[in-house]
Amino acid sequence: MNLKFKKAIFLLSILIFYTKPSLAEITFKEILENPADLEINLKYATEQEALGRYKATLSTLERLNMLYPVNTDIKIYLISILLKMDSAAKLQLMIETMLQDPNTTKETRDYIESILKTIRDQSKPESKWFAYLDVNYMQTDNSNIDGVSKTKTLYANNNVSQFPGIDYDKTYSRGGSITVGKNLSPTSAISFNGSLSVKTQNKGEENESDTVSGSISYSKIMGKHFLIPYVFYSRPNERFNADLTNVGIGFNNTYNIDQNNSISYSSSLATTNYNQEKGTRFKSADQSDNDVFSASVGYNYTFSDLNQISSNISYVEKHAEADFNAYTGEGINFGYTRILPLGNFTINKTFQTNNYEEKNVKIHSTINRVDDIATTRIQLSGRMTQLFPFIEKIDPESKIFYNLNHTRIDSESSILQNTSMRKNTSFSIIKRFSLYE
Repeated sequence: MNLKFKKAIFLLSILIFYTKPSLAEITFKEILENPADLEINLKYATEQEALGRYKATLSTLERLNMLYPVNTDIKIYLISILLKMDSAAKLQLMIETMLQDPNTTKETRDYIESILKTIRDQSKPESKWFAYLDVNYMQTDNSNIDGVSKTKTLYANNNVSQFPGIDYDKTYSRGGSITVGKNLSPTSAISFNGSLSVKTQNKGEENESDTVSGSISYSKIMGKHFLIPYVFYSRPNERFNADLTNVGIGFNNTYNIDQNNSISYSSSLATTNYNQEKGTRFKSADQSDNDVFSASVGYNYTFSDLNQISSNISYVEKHAEADFNAYTGEGINFGYTRILPLGNFTINKTFQTNNYEEKNVKIHSTINRVDDIATTRIQLSGRMTQLFPFIEKIDPESKIFYNLNHTRIDSESSILQNTSMRKNTSFSIIKRFSLYE
């Protein structure tokens, strides 16, 4: 409620009863002995209000309201206390009761209508635009950047050959993104994001690229639901691989059962098209053109306000130009998150099985490809001021963020070259600049 409005109500209640008594003159024993005495009970109510004991004031006024149903002044005083307590449900009930009461005078009805108008006006915050720019840097140490198989061999035309490639290398990513959005109501907002990132590799070159991407998302709270539908676009410009374009739509939703339990579910559909303009080296790139449908549902349990245990099951269906690039996959994930003074700590484990639709005869003509992938991720993220409090001198608004991430991907496959172990450790830092708020 607006502070000035509350003060006006408070002053009005004083004028109604003309004077404010001195504190603690009336005892609860006197109230028990004189439960219907209007003067004593009103005096007790105002004393309890002055002491900040609004519940005692409220209970006294509610009793008086039942004893003196035609006393408008008691009702108005009761409304002022409900406004102070921000008790929306009781306030609404009291106002409706007064409006339906035949003993309520026209002047009082007009006064109540003015209160309702003020409350409605205050419950309609102005639509607010916001905009910010994020500048980021990330370095990743890759234990097996080319995905060399565990046996360092691969299948080619049913034969076993050596797997070329390098193991350890570093990649560096620099970029920025701008987000512009608008709060449409207290429960909804829309935002637009555009970003550019440049990725380089230390020793090799296969993973170098620059990527332009964008997205539009809408967030809406509907009762216990928190829904976010979105659309996205991505255009990686690969240095030594075929370029591609990725577009898609999707949504995420969280249903809060209560303070500790929630259910989350999501779904998305994405289309990827590869570019063949770089010459004969990528003449078969379009065989990887694909549409991917994914869906998931999970359960989250929060305890002690600092911990969350989560579980999630997922399904992926990939349709590709060439059937040997298409598969269906099922996965399950378990996670734990803990809020620490340094930031948010998360550890999770995912098990995924992908069954491919068709054999790739150029690799092996008799073996169906099945991948079993176990992914472990450990992450710590937060504000730099949480790690180094002295940074607050140069970042008083705590708009520098960090992320430490270690990922271990253990893949077992019926195809030699897809059986590999990868360990990646990355550190990223983001500086946010508020452009409009």
